[in-house]
Amino acid sequence: MALPLKNFRLGITEAIDIWLDAVASANAADKAAIARDVLQEWANRKAHEHKVAWRRMRANGLQAELPGFEMEDDGASRKRRR
Repeated sequence: MALPLKNFRLGITEAIDIWLDAVASANAADKAAIARDVLQEWANRKAHEHKVAWRRMRANGLQAELPGFEMEDDGASRKRRR
């Protein structure tokens, strides 16, 4: 079952459009699917970067000052943290 999609409008340069079109043609896909894949890869990298930074800060005794970005599952139990 596919996840529901949100509409998102974005202006892109001609060069980006050419790249999306070329990649879509080479992979028998549409440009929107290619763009979704690119954005998903970017989001995954950002999430990983955040986790790495969070763990390094925690290991050095620092508290990340990013409200709403607490790690849900960083290996520590909730009981131990309280």
